[in-house]
Amino acid sequence: MASPASANMNAVRETMDVLLEISRLLNTGLDMESLSICVRLCEQGINPEALSSVIKELRRASDSIKASENSTSQG
Repeated sequence: MASPASANMNAVRETMDVLLEISRLLNTGLDMESLSICVRLCEQGINPEALSSVIKELRRASDSIKASENSTSQG
């Protein structure tokens, strides 16, 4: 018989697997580690919409930097 702690870990793992599948279906681009961090932040009271906005802005900034680096290295 599984201990309560083991059963809880299995439930957490199963929940994260479901969240990751939903994330993939929605094409969020989040891997398991990133999704786990987002979930923990939301559990700590971070506004999910604000978190989403920050992630989108960071991706835009990252893409802009990458595009700038690519144009500089090609020119």
